[in-house]
Amino acid sequence: MITFRELADEPPDLTVLQAFYDTLYVTEFPDPDERESLANMADYLHRKKRGWYGRNSYHIVLGLAGDDVVAASVCDYLAESNTGVIEFLLVAPAGRGGGTGRRLLAHTESLLDEDARRAHGRPLDGVLAEMNDPLATSARTDNLDPVTRALIWHRWGYRGLDFAYVQPALSPDQEPVTNLILICKPLRSDWSTTVPAPVVATTVHEYLRWAMRIDQPGDSVEFQVMADTLARTDQITQLPLDRYVGRDETLDVRPVHDEPEFAAAMRRYRTTFPPGPLTVPETDFRLALAESGYHLWTLRRKPDDPEPDGIASFFSLPDAGFVGYLALTGPLHRIGALRRLVARIETQLLAARTMVRGWYAEIGADVDITPYQHIGCHELAVDYRQPIPVRLVFKPTGRVYGPPRLTAGDLLTDIANILTTVYGIADPNTHPTFTRLADALPEPTDLVPLR
Repeated sequence: MITFRELADEPPDLTVLQAFYDTLYVTEFPDPDERESLANMADYLHRKKRGWYGRNSYHIVLGLAGDDVVAASVCDYLAESNTGVIEFLLVAPAGRGGGTGRRLLAHTESLLDEDARRAHGRPLDGVLAEMNDPLATSARTDNLDPVTRALIWHRWGYRGLDFAYVQPALSPDQEPVTNLILICKPLRSDWSTTVPAPVVATTVHEYLRWAMRIDQPGDSVEFQVMADTLARTDQITQLPLDRYVGRDETLDVRPVHDEPEFAAAMRRYRTTFPPGPLTVPETDFRLALAESGYHLWTLRRKPDDPEPDGIASFFSLPDAGFVGYLALTGPLHRIGALRRLVARIETQLLAARTMVRGWYAEIGADVDITPYQHIGCHELAVDYRQPIPVRLVFKPTGRVYGPPRLTAGDLLTDIANILTTVYGIADPNTHPTFTRLADALPEPTDLVPLR
């Protein structure tokens, strides 16, 4: 039986807080830039006791199995926007899968709703939370598979907010955190698909002020960028998290592992890609499947469809990905499946390596590049030939809110890996594709020009 205990500024509770912090908290937050200090958490409880929060509030809740802490949440109520923000909610690995997280979330949301009724005499408008973005690169290995986490929060009723969220540095010794997404559970009927941008801006402003103790959030560079973005629109779109990671029911994705599925993939390949300078013999697919880092998927609209309506062929390289062939035909055409498919590809790339700057694709001159641009791809302004001139596009992982910052040195590194891994070229640095690029590109630290 798990019981929930809210901590206060009392010696016994502070002792329990320290024990929790030194064990479960540090383990579950491997990135030190995301961690609040124990001293600050204790200080927040002290400030709350003295009335510093005013109409706002702060809660630390521990889930206890006997004397053992097996779950915890920290949250803030922000009266100005009548919203709550969950700083974190975690369950120890041994306690997952039994509903503890859902019960703790319900308890946490109930505390925030009580704060709203006390401050305004009406229910809470919504709850926001920070979550590690499952499509963002990170130097740290997550404590839980980020796709699994996203699907859990999806089942709990939360959705992503479609803007670039950055958590400012929590202290002078820490760095801003750029691999987060802000998620939201709307509690108002008029917030069914969007949230008013001014509400998001106010919530973030107050969160920085009361939870991070940034007295003047407007002086924060990270907040200035977010505020400018939010000021340019009236509403922020909510992203269903299952779609965000490509796990909704739009696509049935099957990795090719057996001969019947390989034959089905090749039938779709022959139908969609007629012979030409940018197609390869089927034997090349078979050889690639024998190598690690190569993926061939068949795609169906429904699991019981006998034949695939699409394929995806891509490579996981040391620092990036390379997408060879994508096809979405028949019932998969014009239903938004491309973005879901790309999300599946990117989560696969990130599952192999946490640090992935993005992926490349070669687009023929007669192919409409618009669908690629709609999902965040940018065409590189380079003379690229393979073997005929083709357009080279690049996309960073995740949602794209501006031009990619791809350096010439990184591009050349990735091209060398593409030539070696995809095309089997033993000495890529002397290959004409590489040398032509190297001669034309700016200095290694300069950005690659875009079309």
